[in-house]
Amino acid sequence: MRVVPIPLRNAFDHVNYLLVCDAAKVAIAVDPYDVERVAGEATAQGVTITSVVNTHEHWDHAGKNAEMKARTGAAVMAPRAAAGTLEGLDRLLVDGDMISVGADSVTVRAVPGHTMASIAIFGEEEGGIPFVISGDTLFGAGVGNCGYGGHAPTLQETISGVFASLADETRVYPGHDYLKRNLAFTLSIEPGNAAACALASALESTDGTAPHFTTIGEERAINLFLRTGSHEVRTNLELPAPANDSDVFLAIRKRRDHW
Repeated sequence: MRVVPIPLRNAFDHVNYLLVCDAAKVAIAVDPYDVERVAGEATAQGVTITSVVNTHEHWDHAGKNAEMKARTGAAVMAPRAAAGTLEGLDRLLVDGDMISVGADSVTVRAVPGHTMASIAIFGEEEGGIPFVISGDTLFGAGVGNCGYGGHAPTLQETISGVFASLADETRVYPGHDYLKRNLAFTLSIEPGNAAACALASALESTDGTAPHFTTIGEERAINLFLRTGSHEVRTNLELPAPANDSDVFLAIRKRRDHW
């Protein structure tokens, strides 16, 4: 299977995705926001879009379902928990479901928190490299906000229970490319983070056209929400003692909301 990112470089820095099976010449479109771009990329890749998958119910991830279905005839899949919000769904997805992509398949995991219906898609790229399409739950150097149908304590449980245990080499494909601004936030609280500083510097020397997709190993080094045990983070947040990892996570989330 191949993951084909489609960075839109719009006001929201969306990244759409195709999951491609070259043997069957088919693809799944994940959270298509720009129908023309996604359909055009499928044509360029020589594949037919057979399914659309929404990682959650927000309009900028699921609002083009009808247009994509009219354009491609693709079946539309979304989390079962979003069924009361979204219409015209052909399949409702729950934790542990498998989705076929030609001869390949991906696995659905429930990852509530950004919204209570959020899912992530797990699979393996060519060469056996694991990946996750994380929607708006996990970003490069950040996590999703909880202000539009989410719950921060649940998000903390998801990040610590699902993402923190993934293998270092797992590639993270988020729904938006917020990496540069999230690194700036990291360094506002943990200025001594050498990995974040080095990556921020490296990104400044690029033209910004192609996103830098991190691995979980990189996230452990640069993402404050995975660094709740850092002494520098805890000190600079000035939390009353004793603060547990959940307390630190929620304090970071609150600080990011107002940053």
